[in-house]
Amino acid sequence: MSIERYPHTIYCIDTDYVAAGIACAYLVGDDEQYALIETGTGPSVEVMCDRILSMGIDLQQITAIMPTHAHLDHAGAAGHWMQLLPAATLCCHPAAARHLINPEKLEASARAVYGSAFDELYGELIPVPAARVRTLEHNEVYTLGQRDLRSVHLRGHAKHHLCLWDETSRGWFTGDTFGICYSELQSGEWPIAVPATTPTQFEPTWYIDSVTTIANSQPTWIYPTHFGRIPFDQRTAEQLIRQIEEYAEITASCEPHAKIEDITKRALLACLDETAATAAVQRLQADIALNAQGVQHRLASLRSN
Repeated sequence: MSIERYPHTIYCIDTDYVAAGIACAYLVGDDEQYALIETGTGPSVEVMCDRILSMGIDLQQITAIMPTHAHLDHAGAAGHWMQLLPAATLCCHPAAARHLINPEKLEASARAVYGSAFDELYGELIPVPAARVRTLEHNEVYTLGQRDLRSVHLRGHAKHHLCLWDETSRGWFTGDTFGICYSELQSGEWPIAVPATTPTQFEPTWYIDSVTTIANSQPTWIYPTHFGRIPFDQRTAEQLIRQIEEYAEITASCEPHAKIEDITKRALLACLDETAATAAVQRLQADIALNAQGVQHRLASLRSN
């Protein structure tokens, strides 16, 4: 579904990144105001606007744009939204702000990863005016009407990553910190999440600490960007941590893609049958390739230190 409405005035909006069901943004409302958590990419803004309008929401009711981090599937359209919504504020991690104000280095880094596919995936990156950026410190609360969204800095996937705790729904908007959980990974007895170790800041110890922080709060819901709301289950967190631990054990003598594929398949078999697990691994090939790049980058950094 391109739009799904959850209780507590939360909407999940497919951003049509690569294909349906890959990435989403969340529209969170209170007192006629809304925050857009994640931005989609430049090419997705028009269809996202159409979907928001189809729900009877005026775009000018969106007063905050809140990417969890500066990776382009999460923040690539930040400048587009700020042009579209002149009264909105962009709220982000302090270390992400400079990349959104001046996206040149961000674009260069992404082009190195995605190559010729960059323009089709992300389009133009528009700088966000510095005067319209509010950085959110660790444990800082952003008030949206009568609703509080608490920013918690949780690294491991990226140094500039924050998650948002919503007491109203007892849910975490986790970006990539609680991994990837596409619809087919939600079909077993409990959801299976796969790590997201996209280059270049994969830090296993921090990642495990971040997942543990989320799990220890005993949330009711997790709202990952990839993809859609899942009920919190301690087994999801435990399996995610085990995968991260295994990623950390990969050495330069291994072939990372094959090793991660094996780790993923074994994790999926904890909750899915052989046929479903095999199909899910095939669906995850692009993510596995990016994860392998992240692991390789980490190994190269360890060798150079």
